[in-house]
Amino acid sequence: MSSTDLLFAVRPLPGGRFVYEGINPALESHLGISSEDIREMDISSCMSSDDARSVCEALRACLAEGSEVRIRHPLAFGGQRQNMETTVVPVVDPAAGGVVRLIGGHRVARRDAFENAAGAMDDAHMGFSLVSIQEDIQQRIASDLHDSTCQHLIAASLGLMRIRLNLGDPVGAERLCDEIDASIDEAIREIRAFAYLLHPQNLTIDGLKATIEQYAGGFAARTSLGVATRIVSDVDRLPHETQCSLLRVIQEALTNVFRHAKATEVKIVFDATDSHFRLTISDNGRGLWADPAKQGARAISIGVGIPAMRARLEQIGGSLDISSASATLRSGTVLCAVFPHSLAANRRGRRKAPTVTRAHAGTP
Repeated sequence: MSSTDLLFAVRPLPGGRFVYEGINPALESHLGISSEDIREMDISSCMSSDDARSVCEALRACLAEGSEVRIRHPLAFGGQRQNMETTVVPVVDPAAGGVVRLIGGHRVARRDAFENAAGAMDDAHMGFSLVSIQEDIQQRIASDLHDSTCQHLIAASLGLMRIRLNLGDPVGAERLCDEIDASIDEAIREIRAFAYLLHPQNLTIDGLKATIEQYAGGFAARTSLGVATRIVSDVDRLPHETQCSLLRVIQEALTNVFRHAKATEVKIVFDATDSHFRLTISDNGRGLWADPAKQGARAISIGVGIPAMRARLEQIGGSLDISSASATLRSGTVLCAVFPHSLAANRRGRRKAPTVTRAHAGTP
């Protein structure tokens, strides 16, 4: 109760919503609501839409992973916006079959000596946040390889042990060999996909448009997903730093599709107006949230990928919007990023029409 950290307890509801169960005096003073009055109130009704969205991302990630989540992000809570560190841990009830509440807190993120000396506080905070996010992404990829890919290899190893016990049964041994082949093939597919998703593409040779198209083709070949692209050629006129940020956004978005969406098709569309570019990445998967009608359904993990994309876009003056229908509609997820551009003043003639390319699974 005497902690200066902003502490809270929330309960998850179907549809990705959260309601407060209680807050400590420090958070009471920031939100202007007592702990008694805030009970059963939706988070989105207690703070600004930007703050609620950012906090809910951390809560959903913790709920999906079933383990501690820690992110850095800007929050205002009705006052001056500042860089905060939010930590959330799940409370699991075995009798209920899952997470029953989430306990967490917000505290001002500590600044290191370099940031204090730099003077450019906003830029330093954003860079520090991205470094933290990127480290978390690498840890999550390592976790996926351990929890998923290694399980396929373990299954193959167990299959070999069972074959030794069935050497006198050719039919049974053949069936076990098929199972082993399937486990090894799936492990190889996941390793190739993760390695490619982490591969830093080189923009200096072909430009952003061609790099995205080539990357989409490689992604399709390694993940069995059909990927279509439609990209205006004007994206190649963006500053190199902006192109790098946008390519990382696409890589992180495709990583989420591969890990969570259970989709068969992905579309990447880049179009432009006189003042803005718009990047749209859509899939036909199961949507961002699990079906709340199913017993024990949980939010699909958004991890740190979405905060990373949002941070990169904020650096170039852009914004990120993500929409997703319920799993029962099977209409997938749509990510839309909008950001300003500054094309060269001496453009000749009209903007070239975008070209459409389509990559299918199995293409080199």
